[in-house]
Amino acid sequence: MNSDPATFLVFGDLHGRVLPAFRLAACWSREYRTPLAGLLQVGDLGYFPDLTRLDKATIRHANDDPLELGVQDVIRPTELADAVFADPTCPPALWFTAGNHEDFDDLERLAHGHARDPHFPVDHYLRVNAIQDGQATELVGGLRVGAIWGVDGKESTRRTNLPNRGYIRERSVDRLLHRPFDVLLCHDAPYSAKRAGFGSTLLATLIELAQPAFAFFGHYKGAGSRSAVGFGKTEVYHMAGFELHGPGGTADDGSVGVLTWADGRGAFEYLDPAWLRTFGRGNWKWR
Repeated sequence: MNSDPATFLVFGDLHGRVLPAFRLAACWSREYRTPLAGLLQVGDLGYFPDLTRLDKATIRHANDDPLELGVQDVIRPTELADAVFADPTCPPALWFTAGNHEDFDDLERLAHGHARDPHFPVDHYLRVNAIQDGQATELVGGLRVGAIWGVDGKESTRRTNLPNRGYIRERSVDRLLHRPFDVLLCHDAPYSAKRAGFGSTLLATLIELAQPAFAFFGHYKGAGSRSAVGFGKTEVYHMAGFELHGPGGTADDGSVGVLTWADGRGAFEYLDPAWLRTFGRGNWKWR
């Protein structure tokens, strides 16, 4: 018996642009007459609830672009968030993995407080959810989404400016291997999936052994694309950053895609670049 597909939008790095992501999703849902079950996101949400704990890169970018601090609009009640979430076509929730630009201490605190839950909310509205590191959560339509936090810490391209929690943990990869999941959300790339010699061998091994239907990652610059490297039956996609740096400040090509899932099978495609260019920093609040 065939069931109706569940539809999700998948976003690249947000770096604070949480409300613009929800707003774009609402616009897409309305114009394409397709209800959304939710949003998936590949890390670098920009989760910094305490502005005194911003990392250096976020401080630098926020000086030029206040959208980098957009998490402030959802960790407490705000008129802007109230308006975005009041839209009847706004999707109910977003699920994300942790990247390398997050407040890991606060994420760890929340994770420990929800140790029995596969995901936990990080915002006032209970719409923005972190998936536990090395866990999988089941969403609408039976879609099982797993998450690995952080970036590679062992290869020659290791970043040296992160807290220990910002690196991929082998025990988290091992834990996820023992759980069924259909989609992997990771921040770093599986090894060589985007650039030869870059990425994580742990993530590549996880995908090769578990063979989920899809894996999505962010972290790297450039347009989103499907990896040319084969990972068995798993379709591996890079999501460009959703930073509204496209032409005229519009949504970036390859930064958002649509995932449909029904009866244990799915399909993914990037949103039309022409449509993305109708949405940008100049009109997102009322688009």
